[in-house]
Amino acid sequence: MKQDQIEAEIIAARERLAKNLSELEFVMSPAGIAERGKAYAKKVFTRPDGELRIERIIGSVVGALVSLKIIRKIF
Repeated sequence: MKQDQIEAEIIAARERLAKNLSELEFVMSPAGIAERGKAYAKKVFTRPDGELRIERIIGSVVGALVSLKIIRKIF
C-alpha cells in the first residue's frame, strides 16, 4: 500500500468514527431518549392512519390508577 492510500484510509476511518460518536451522543442524550420515548408512545397509542387507540389509552389510565391505589395501600 502506498502512503497516500494509507493516509486516505485513516482519514476515512476517523470521519466514520466521528460520525458514529456524534450519533451515539444523540442517542444517549436526554433529548434523544425523550425523542425515542415520544415516538414509542405515539406508535403504541395511535393507529397507522393517525387515529387514537382509545382502548389502549383507557387501559393505560385504568392500569395507572390501579397501580397508584395499590401503592398507596402498601405505604
